[in-house]
Amino acid sequence: MIKQRFVGFVVLVAIAVIFWPVVFVTPDDADDFELPVFEMRPKPDVEVSELREPVLNKADQALLPKVPERQIHITQPVDIASPAPEVDLVEADDEPHGQVSALERADFDEQGLPISWELQIATFSTLERAEEISHLLREKGHKAYVSPVTIDERSLFRVMIGPKLQKRRLIDIQAAIDDYFSVQSIIVRFTPN
Repeated sequence: MIKQRFVGFVVLVAIAVIFWPVVFVTPDDADDFELPVFEMRPKPDVEVSELREPVLNKADQALLPKVPERQIHITQPVDIASPAPEVDLVEADDEPHGQVSALERADFDEQGLPISWELQIATFSTLERAEEISHLLREKGHKAYVSPVTIDERSLFRVMIGPKLQKRRLIDIQAAIDDYFSVQSIIVRFTPN
């Protein structure tokens, strides 16, 4: 029991030693810590230059190459193409025909670019019918596609074969295509959209 009292006395003395200065001793004013006061630097004087328009290197429009406009004035009767069951559709022939060089195979425009041609088969009022005819041509190996056009504020769809650098290739198949679909196709100059 005396041992417990002695341990209790030691604990109380230790607590008193720790908390005595906190509770009963007043702090000295000399130990006060003051934060330094920082002053803002004055706003710098900035000279603003006058606002000028940038100098652009504008190209002379007369010197730029002319982009050919797509030929849409060539008219055909609408929705008259229908496959003839008694006539076979001609196969596509993309094999070379004995030209010596690429320069002999193509014509060139005033800018030195090759001129391409395409065969305008028929014009349709519905995309589904145009796709059907285009699909028949692709099955035979022709590079056929549907080109949407607007004529007299009416949306129409043309079936085209091409483009080909040699106009002669389209002339060779034109009669057979016309007989198969009962149309009068037109060879036109290809211009990208």
